[in-house]
Formats: sequence, structure tokens, C-alpha cells
Amino acid sequence: MEDNRKEQVEALEALKDYNPKVCKALKEVIPEVKGDRKEDTQEYLDYIFKGINWELQVVNGTMTLLNEKEEQVSKEELNEIVVQINDAYTSKDDSKLAQIMEEKLLPFVEKLGTYIDKALA
Repeated sequence: MEDNRKEQVEALEALKDYNPKVCKALKEVIPEVKGDRKEDTQEYLDYIFKGINWELQVVNGTMTLLNEKEEQVSKEELNEIVVQINDAYTSKDDSKLAQIMEEKLLPFVEKLGTYIDKALA
């Protein structure tokens, strides 16, 4: 059990270092998805989503530690964001994708840093 907690702490520490990069990338790509697409926007978006996927894997693997003191991350809410993004992405609905990224994904990713700090405190 102690080894699992140690691994969760290490994973959250790695996530804490990586998360600001994802926030910055989301802020950069959202205007492009809203209509100012560039030649490499799709490639950049795919790269960002790979990073977010990694973050979500870490969140899922550390959910008990993140929510140990109080529920900070709702698996249901997180899954709903993922489903909405997936639907918008696969249907190539840039307007909907940008809206979900801006209104739901970015706020979650930004708050994730606070959640990590609380869990590691």
C-alpha cells in the first residue's frame, strides 16, 4: 500500500511539472480552432490531446490521492468533458470543440494544478 502511495506522489509530481505546459498550449490553440486555423493547427491539436490523454491517465491512477482529503476531481464530470471533446473532434465541429475546450477543459486543467498542490501538501 505504501509503495502505491509513493508511486502516486511521484506521478503527481511529474504531472505538476507538465500541467502548466498543457495549459499554455490550450490557450494557444483555442483561438486557432475557433477559426484562425494555421497549417499546423491539426497536428498541434493532436499533440496537445496526446498530452491531455497522458494527464487523464495520471489523474485516473491517482484519483484516490487527489480526493483523499476532499473530492476535488469528479470522475463523472471528467468523463463528460472527454465524451464531449471526442464527439466534437470526431465530427470535426471546430466551433463546438473550441467552446468545450475553452469552457470546460481549460478550466479543469488550470484547477488541476491546485488539486495537485492540495494532494501533495
